[in-house]
Amino acid sequence: MIEKVRIDYGRLCAEIARNGKTKEGFSLELGRSRSYISNLAKTREQPKSVEQVMCILLGLEPGSLIEADSAISPAEVKVIENIFHKLGAIEELLDMLTGSTEKLLTKANANTVQIEKIKDCLKDLGRSDHEKACEFLKSMLAGGRMNSEEVILKSEANGIKRADLMKAKRDLQVDQSTTGYGKNQKTWWFIPN
Repeated sequence: MIEKVRIDYGRLCAEIARNGKTKEGFSLELGRSRSYISNLAKTREQPKSVEQVMCILLGLEPGSLIEADSAISPAEVKVIENIFHKLGAIEELLDMLTGSTEKLLTKANANTVQIEKIKDCLKDLGRSDHEKACEFLKSMLAGGRMNSEEVILKSEANGIKRADLMKAKRDLQVDQSTTGYGKNQKTWWFIPN
């Protein structure tokens, strides 16, 4: 079977003119009738070998005069369409999986937060308020001295009563020092080494 291609008539005419030839003269050079090139405007389907000879005579690479959309065979077009169809199905599947994954991660994160809250509650169940205050005070003063007003404010924010905090201060033998005078006076708590 002879492979046929669709000739880009506009480009062919431009190349003939660029080479200083006429359509009639080029038709005769191809060994065809004078009107051969002019008739290509109506019947662009030609054997691939004819297109290659035209390219050689015009100093072009073979295949240069093939119309862009006809450079692919119908079988290749069908394969490409199938590939695009499959890619569309894969893209839909990926979108669906992404949505499901995001939902799972959201639920997993929510469950993790709930489990941590339950663990904290269970830890707190077995401890007295005094033990909680002692643990809090140790953690606050682990980095060194701290302003007593700040410690008291943070303990209240954590639900520790002032009385329990003061008992913890006494039991842990927290020491204190003051700096400044009058309005600028500050009290610092620290655990002695």
